[in-house]
Amino acid sequence: MLRTRFAYLLLSSALICGPALSAPPAPAAAVNGPPGGMLKAMAAPAGSASSNHGHFVCTAAIHSNGSVYSGEYVNGGQTMHLATGQYQVAFNAPCPDVRIALGWFRVVQPDTLTIGTLPAVTCITADRYGVASAVWVECYGQNGQPMDASFTLSVSR
Repeated sequence: MLRTRFAYLLLSSALICGPALSAPPAPAAAVNGPPGGMLKAMAAPAGSASSNHGHFVCTAAIHSNGSVYSGEYVNGGQTMHLATGQYQVAFNAPCPDVRIALGWFRVVQPDTLTIGTLPAVTCITADRYGVASAVWVECYGQNGQPMDASFTLSVSR
């Protein structure tokens, strides 16, 4: 009887919380991957992965239009707004290849970049397909729709 109640509670919790914990839908305007949707494993070359020491090396503060507000080693020429809620943030040395497979860790935080408050915004990151020095950032509003937002991005090693 106790086991049955526990299973019921787990199932009820999953049904209630499941949709809220799912990832927002991907916008259709821009795609972070090769044409045709066929993603290949983007593994690090043998012997090139370094350990992650937890030091923030490169940082960027990006306006909602994709322009650079500030940052250390941010490559303003390759940092851009791609579509509603979608950004490419690129870095120069010492961050020429910030892929996860090489041990890089990324932190993105929606931010006003001044004073005030933001509406409910969530931003996520991924490796940028075809640009090893860049991070793909997607931001979503409270309703799960793509939303332009200013944010800070830091990569650590």
